[in-house]
Amino acid sequence: MHQSIRIAIVGDDTICRQMSALLTESEGFTVVGEASDGDGALVLVRDHRPDVLLLSLEALGSDGPETVAQVRALSPGTQVIVWNGSGQEHLVLEAFLRGALGHLVRGAAGPDDVIRAIRAVYRGEAVLSPALAGRILDEVIRGLREH
Repeated sequence: MHQSIRIAIVGDDTICRQMSALLTESEGFTVVGEASDGDGALVLVRDHRPDVLLLSLEALGSDGPETVAQVRALSPGTQVIVWNGSGQEHLVLEAFLRGALGHLVRGAAGPDDVIRAIRAVYRGEAVLSPALAGRILDEVIRGLREH
């Protein structure tokens, strides 16, 4: 029998409830808790030490990247996937700089994408949405041209 991946979900919208229901019904996952804000995220991580934390940047706003840093400091073994809608790319990039390993776009990522992303970051692999990957590549190319 395979070990179940322990997941915590942070956000305050319907997407969180849908993700929780999806993962609860999917084999190989255990949802250890949900929270609606950064303080709740830290309590979840402290109390449950999840393998993966799904964190809504829309719910946390500009506090999202700092919450990622605090989670990683509190529980280095917890991998973080952030998600957001359109815009807020600066927060996503900042979350990666602070220790996030995955990114999903609200509305674009289907159930299979969420499950694949969780399994990938659990294995220590980075997951980037195509939109974010393109933006990072543009930044790298621009930086190389400037030097």
